[in-house]
Amino acid sequence: MRLRFKSVLIFIFMLFIACAAIGIGYIFYDKVIDKSDIVVDGDLTINYMNGDVFNLKGNSTMNFSITNNGTDTKYYYIQISDVLANNVNYELMSSDDVKISNVLKSDIILNQVAIDANETVNYELKFIVESSEEYSGKIVIGLKSQEENLFADIILNNNEISKSSLSKMGENAILDEGLLEEKDDLGVAYYFRGNVLNNNVLFADMYWKIVKINGDGSVKLVLDGIIDEVSNYYDDDISFSKSNVYDTLNTWYDTYLNNYGDYIAYYKFCNDNVIDSDGITYNAYNRVVINKIPTFVCLGDSDNSKIGLLTADEVTMAGASTTENKSYYLYNEDIDTSYWTMTGSRNINGVFYPFMVDSNGALINNTAGNLYRGVRPVINIIKTAKVEGDGTYDNPYKLIIEDN
Repeated sequence: MRLRFKSVLIFIFMLFIACAAIGIGYIFYDKVIDKSDIVVDGDLTINYMNGDVFNLKGNSTMNFSITNNGTDTKYYYIQISDVLANNVNYELMSSDDVKISNVLKSDIILNQVAIDANETVNYELKFIVESSEEYSGKIVIGLKSQEENLFADIILNNNEISKSSLSKMGENAILDEGLLEEKDDLGVAYYFRGNVLNNNVLFADMYWKIVKINGDGSVKLVLDGIIDEVSNYYDDDISFSKSNVYDTLNTWYDTYLNNYGDYIAYYKFCNDNVIDSDGITYNAYNRVVINKIPTFVCLGDSDNSKIGLLTADEVTMAGASTTENKSYYLYNEDIDTSYWTMTGSRNINGVFYPFMVDSNGALINNTAGNLYRGVRPVINIIKTAKVEGDGTYDNPYKLIIEDN
């Protein structure tokens, strides 16, 4: 009898402990839900660990994560909206090595970001202030729709994305390596490399090649040829915005592209003319030729313009080396002269030598900038542009021009 009574008491005690644990669990669960804000957008689950709205003071950090619960790659954007702030900067870093920084304002800070099936990416957003001034805003993350025919969406939808190239950077890419993922100043970018056949665009009655989708969703194009007028790079000032080649480009733009200006973005073209301590070699020469580590992140000055040139880094990423390559998309048998890039290579006896691409597709640096050579324009199509086509030569991408 005593044994049975004792067993009953033990059972009641264990039941009490279980109920208490469940109660504490509910209390803890409720606190977690109160602190975080989990949003589901299609196959994406966004966990705003500190909430999506912020009203802060001084240096602060927010964290969030994005998970793709689907069975294929998805694309998302990160936007900061409703910002009230003065003199506040931010740094955004992710577990997959994205790192960007800028002034805090209402803007899309990452666009067209790929996330693989069943992948989770963690983000840390740091706010940096010089005083204790308050600032506020909202973080908005969402699934990119591919139903609106936006240029970048269509390109991504038509291509498999790779995170590493088949060939080594600085060596010739002669195969179709497709579309690859890389970082630029604006976020996650996607670039074509090698002998690709589906990066053709017909715009302003001229054929262009897609170089890359920029981190903000705009699309960089290079003319599939050179313009009729040759130009020297400079007379006295090597800065791109004050150069003769810049004047040549703008004259050509006014003649052939001015009527399409609503679809061409102002873009920060990288003018990397930072010279090494030896006073002869520019940093880009060491980076591209010696170390073979080209980058889309600008490590020099930039010029905000509607038209520019390729950089030596972009040419290398496209598949060039310092030797002949007739098997990548920048090579065109109709280009019978070398043409300028906007990246410095060497300074010999006070004479500036920019990088160039020769008629055989090689990246070269043996021509003084005061001589006359070819000009190959580069433009960026706005991120809201819509297109039709599939990028092949017979069915190139064409902008859908909307009536005002």
